[in-house]
Amino acid sequence: MAMLIISSSSYYSIASETSDEEPPSFYGNRSVTQHKPEQKTPEIRFQRRAVAPPITIENDIPTSAESQESKSTTENTFETKGLSLAKPVTIPLTRQELILANKARYYIERNWNSDTGLIDSVQGYPHSTMWDIASSLAALLALDALKLMPSNEASFKIEKTLSTLANFPLYNGKLPNREYNTQTALPSGRFSKSKSNGNGWSALDIGRLLIWLHVTSKMKPQFSEQINQIITKWDLSAAIHNKTLYGELKTRTGRVYRQEGRLGYLQYAATGFKLYGYNVSEAFSKNNIKQINVSNVPLLIDTRNLPFFTTDPHALSAIELHMRDSWWNQLDELYQLHHEYYKRTGKSWVFAEDAMSHSPWFSYNNIYFYGTPWLSTSAGGKPIENPQVFSNKIAISLSVLFDDEFSSMIKKQVINNSLGLRSVPTGTYDNNAPNQAFNINTNSLVLVSLWFKTRNYRSIIDVVNEHDSNS
Repeated sequence: MAMLIISSSSYYSIASETSDEEPPSFYGNRSVTQHKPEQKTPEIRFQRRAVAPPITIENDIPTSAESQESKSTTENTFETKGLSLAKPVTIPLTRQELILANKARYYIERNWNSDTGLIDSVQGYPHSTMWDIASSLAALLALDALKLMPSNEASFKIEKTLSTLANFPLYNGKLPNREYNTQTALPSGRFSKSKSNGNGWSALDIGRLLIWLHVTSKMKPQFSEQINQIITKWDLSAAIHNKTLYGELKTRTGRVYRQEGRLGYLQYAATGFKLYGYNVSEAFSKNNIKQINVSNVPLLIDTRNLPFFTTDPHALSAIELHMRDSWWNQLDELYQLHHEYYKRTGKSWVFAEDAMSHSPWFSYNNIYFYGTPWLSTSAGGKPIENPQVFSNKIAISLSVLFDDEFSSMIKKQVINNSLGLRSVPTGTYDNNAPNQAFNINTNSLVLVSLWFKTRNYRSIIDVVNEHDSNS
């Protein structure tokens, strides 16, 4: 019998149908002491990728009327960094990178549903969240840009995805449900067949989707009106309260509406809402933040409950949004921590959130969690035995964001992990066994990271600006 591999959101959708447990979430209303960072981050001692100096495009992204400040101040700013005045350089992929990209392309082709335009979140499991749909759009745009898919085919597939998005039955008529069936485009999970059309929405997932809807509208302007109609149909204001992100969860006893997102994830997702003109300034405040040290590397942590802390949002923000120097983006510190861990132990760990090929089916491989560094947990916060310790998707993203022996080594490890497989697998467990929970997020980020490289290590938002200026 073939083993069914499912993601965390999918797992909890099934679990909640058959048990009394409510799925855990980023939600939290716990009283915490607010802290401010106590010391400055030391100078990072490794080599970033060299990129052309950016210029600021002042009017491309809507910003709030409140004052915006730099990383050294108390409030985040999102400025679209444009291109240098010099002609951009295109960097070709190596033979091994091209093989890796084609493996990622195979995942997209195999798991694409022609009736709905949706891609299975995990191979063999026909469901998708808004986060997964964002990864699907990103993968299609990257395949087009890398010339691994004909442009007209990519456009056809994107149009099919957008048409399905426009016709999703919305949760309580407001926002997309947390998950949809990729074969029917109907809500899936708990309460999917009730009048509510599901069990709530994830503001984090919607925020990521907004980022890639924005990118799609710029890279494929023929879809801008269709995307505007989708955005207008959705009540995005329902996911914002007190200038930060809120999600809703329907339970057996009622509906829970609480703040959603922790440090890193919150700011990344809030940027999606900001791109469409929403005031989410509180999401970028330094409330609920404390500074700690892990192996003499100072890190900022979120003091609220379930403070999942992975490398994902920091790497995504750098590759997609040119937000590497925001106060909350700890990409340099996290890379240093991974590098130092390797030098100390000889183990090339790369911690991230990922699907798993066995129970609990999804893990947050946390840099730090409730006082413990390098702790992998389920979505409910329980430690995982034999966790994944190497994430292929984050390793390949770090390899294009940094330029040293460690970044080259982890890229080679991703390539080796993929040998003999049609798609890029998820990663490696602590016992060196492969994690072959093939999924959209891994294969999408491989493609986007390589797209980032070919554009001379410039973020996707920079590419968007270039495309806009040439249109």
